[in-house]
Amino acid sequence: MKFKKKTATLVSFTVGTLLLATTALADIASKSGYEELKDSIKLTAEQTSEKYDSFTMDFSMALKDNGKTIVSNNEVGKFDRKNSASESLSTGLSLNGDKRSSQSYSDKTTVIHTSAGDPTFYVTEYTKERKEEIFSNPFKEEEAEDLEKIADALVGSLKDHVVVAENSDGSKALTGSLTEVQIPSLINAVASFQLKQEFNGNGNQESSMPHLTKDVFVKEVTGSAKVNPDGVMESILGTAILSGKDEQGTVHEISIEALFKVKDINSTEVSKPNLEGKKVIKNVAKDYSDSEISNPEKFIGKFKNDIVIEKDGKFVKVGERTLDITKMDNINVAGRYSETFKQGFENYASDFSELAFTAQIKKDQRGNADFEGTTKSGEKVRGNIYFSEYDGKVNFNIDNMNSPYAGGLMIDSSFSPDLD
Repeated sequence: MKFKKKTATLVSFTVGTLLLATTALADIASKSGYEELKDSIKLTAEQTSEKYDSFTMDFSMALKDNGKTIVSNNEVGKFDRKNSASESLSTGLSLNGDKRSSQSYSDKTTVIHTSAGDPTFYVTEYTKERKEEIFSNPFKEEEAEDLEKIADALVGSLKDHVVVAENSDGSKALTGSLTEVQIPSLINAVASFQLKQEFNGNGNQESSMPHLTKDVFVKEVTGSAKVNPDGVMESILGTAILSGKDEQGTVHEISIEALFKVKDINSTEVSKPNLEGKKVIKNVAKDYSDSEISNPEKFIGKFKNDIVIEKDGKFVKVGERTLDITKMDNINVAGRYSETFKQGFENYASDFSELAFTAQIKKDQRGNADFEGTTKSGEKVRGNIYFSEYDGKVNFNIDNMNSPYAGGLMIDSSFSPDLD
């Protein structure tokens, strides 16, 4: 699911709404409701990424202005860990009122994607089975611990507003709500500032986004969650009602709802799309999974890019950079870098305009190396060189030189093969 920048920001705020809503859930048994909730979310992430053979995740979001839906999105993802396959279907309504939908499929050797705007099925086939995780645990990411600490600090006294019901089968239902007077003033102040930024119009006259300028505050937040007898989160719902006025003084009551569900555990079936009779564009992906470049000698030769400046309001080519790779294998690289300028632009030449360099490929970093070189005047320089098998280009960066508009030159570190 991909959003434009404005919609993506709204989704980010929706996730914040879920956090604010669910932190209103409090004590369960000997452990606080907040800790119980976190444990359930962590366990769900662990089970779906490491234990369950298959499962379905359903996420939906809606944003309404005075009862009218202005943004919505629903994404259903089906995951088959046993066979390393997944499929997703995304539908929604954009800020401009456009209805959108797309679907995708992925397994060990194939990726398929299509959308309503372009009914073509784009198929990528891999010559070697991929070793990608079908679903990864976000709590194992490096930033997870720090984000959890931030969430803990934000919760504070919001843990005390809760209704907990434990069912006879061991499952639990948690519900909580906060009104304007119960929401800490600091959180409401921060929310007010953020909301003014998000609802200040986006320059698109066709957008239905209200332009809130004053009296913006969080009016009410509610949250609910269902936990199965095994402690796994079945669903979590967050709702926020916001209030604000536009430039004309009209009051807008904005409601944001987000619902996330995990269902069909170990019974989800992932189906590969039937492409018979469909318009299909196929692409065979090259295998770059090994740590070493296949046939590195193919990079021996010259690579070039243009030297460009801005003059009299126009871009002008004033010369050419040449990267001559004279030796190349999966351990060592050697070559020369040079610059040539057109007549009348020789003053742009620098100490870096001609140098010889050597490098060693980094272990387990396919085609990536730090080099050392010597200029014509004997000055020592360092940099990085990267060989891309994807497009046959070479990236060449000299430390402290390759910044944009260095010395008036527009620096492009990407060199293409000289095939003339």
